[in-house]
Amino acid sequence: MIPLRVEARLGRVIVNPSRRIALDALLAAAVAQRDQLPPPVDDLIVPIEIPVQRSSCGRFHLASFSEQEVERREKGYIHKKSIVDKALVFGSKKITRIQTTAGPNKDYRIPVEKGHLVGDRLVWWCIGDVDEIRALLATVHHLGKRRAVGYGRVLEWLVEPCEPWGDGFPVLRDGRPLRPLPVDHEGVTERRVAMGALSYPYWQRERWEEVLVP
Repeated sequence: MIPLRVEARLGRVIVNPSRRIALDALLAAAVAQRDQLPPPVDDLIVPIEIPVQRSSCGRFHLASFSEQEVERREKGYIHKKSIVDKALVFGSKKITRIQTTAGPNKDYRIPVEKGHLVGDRLVWWCIGDVDEIRALLATVHHLGKRRAVGYGRVLEWLVEPCEPWGDGFPVLRDGRPLRPLPVDHEGVTERRVAMGALSYPYWQRERWEEVLVP
């Protein structure tokens, strides 16, 4: 395994443009899709290994979260209309009233933040197997929230060997964490502590602890 620079070039705006994306979780999702693993649930998490080197303590992989800079922000909305029209056509004659101000049939319009990134790109750093990472990322076509409706479309993945910047590569640069790290991690000078997980799945709150975050 060798030091790598990973870049995603986007062809469309991305939702939540400032949100950092975990490379290790992205690769794990690609492995799960390739191997047709069942969706994860709290009491049944299938262990997934990725072609990225683990830290010396074994608690996390040597892969950064994404680095990106937002050039322009936009406001968008998620719309959901009630089923009144469909109920009139397909519903039973017994349906005489539909509640549209509360409950599952309520109309809603939720604001979301969209953005254009400088250079339309996100960048990660890792130590891993270049060929295997290229193969996995080739199956990832969208990034960020609202991927199902086309946001965050990836035009191209670039995975290339790089020169490490020294101690801390690829998870620590100039004393600043580039991913969640243990609170006792050496060399950290910019300390910001929050509750989170050290590895994927990051959403599983039972695994949360105090960690150093970017």
